[in-house]
Amino acid sequence: MYESSISDRIRELRMRRGMTQEELAERSGLSLAVIRKLEQGGTCRMETYHQLARALGVTTVWFISASSPEPTEATVDDIVLADVRSAINPPVGLTGKPLYGTADGDHPDLGRLRTAVSAVADKYHADAYDDLAVMMPGLVRSAHHHVDAYDHGDEHREAIRLRADITGLTGRYLIQIRAHDLALIALHSSLRDALEIGDVPLAAAAVSSQAWAMLRQGRLGEVERLCTETADAIEPKMSKATPDELSGWGYLLLRAAGAASRNNRFEEAREYASIAATAGARLARQHENLSGHVAFGPLTPTLMGPEIELLDDRPDRALELARNVPRDVGAGNTSGWDRHRLDVARAHVRLGNADKATDLMNTIRREHPSWLRYQQYGRDITREILSTRPRTLSEDMLHLGEFMGVEP
Repeated sequence: MYESSISDRIRELRMRRGMTQEELAERSGLSLAVIRKLEQGGTCRMETYHQLARALGVTTVWFISASSPEPTEATVDDIVLADVRSAINPPVGLTGKPLYGTADGDHPDLGRLRTAVSAVADKYHADAYDDLAVMMPGLVRSAHHHVDAYDHGDEHREAIRLRADITGLTGRYLIQIRAHDLALIALHSSLRDALEIGDVPLAAAAVSSQAWAMLRQGRLGEVERLCTETADAIEPKMSKATPDELSGWGYLLLRAAGAASRNNRFEEAREYASIAATAGARLARQHENLSGHVAFGPLTPTLMGPEIELLDDRPDRALELARNVPRDVGAGNTSGWDRHRLDVARAHVRLGNADKATDLMNTIRREHPSWLRYQQYGRDITREILSTRPRTLSEDMLHLGEFMGVEP
């Protein structure tokens, strides 16, 4: 591909397809103002590039090129995250050894550390992000000190496993609050520890979470390759596989499906999801608290189906698949269900039922507000809802817009 700006690529491909700006706007579902802005040198989010790519018949990454980001106002994020940043990415002096800082003078106790990691996992699944911000830095430092204190034998191995566990959880928390580069540092650390002790399911969980962070960064091709190659390397024998092994393998395929569908590779995405479903089918019910503190079973792969169809602009098919999601195999994690409910809400608004979409969004807002307020996807859906009737917004729509920080 020759070197050119994104605006040049959009304009050239639109003209090659024989479309006017108005026709591209209509086919992509974007406003004419957005098309004009992009062709004049503006930038947009990955979701917009996905819609453009689908309308023009290319992969999403066709539009992406390296460039320096636009200057932005400084934020307080660096200060707010300073403690957790210090714990997972400590300074290194001339000794070459990381300076982890203190662990509050605690005596090493693997049982106590194990209990603390489980407590943090419960906080993560309860969306208690403020509590996690306080608890995680000290717990990561404590894990470092336990690894140093137990320097051989089974206790050393368990200390490394617990450190891999807490850094993996920290990485997932950082993804939720959109600190993706910092999350990747934590997840790389988790992966190294899991590989050192040969814990394949825990390593697979770290790779899967790494893929999630990269997906948020728009690194679609990298994610698909990472996940398919890792899945090939650890593919279990179905007749003998443990729930942890099935979960690790299945989640990698679902991450690959998520990347492929966002890159307009829908047939590949459906194939990955279908293969992942074979892993889920081996388990009669959802299994909770598997390696990496995830849930997996027959429910998990079916939640990917509506997401793929929605990205393929088939909201009616997405709702059809959502109606067939099994309800009698266990609940799974709340974040997975909430992400699915966002898909259902977007399908409803795209089929003209903004009231139903608003009801779903407000239900999530009431039940899991801490989770929802960090979801860019939720803000996108809210904008779609508010744009359907800009002059006659209901009270529920206004409340939703206020919560999500979206102006009518």
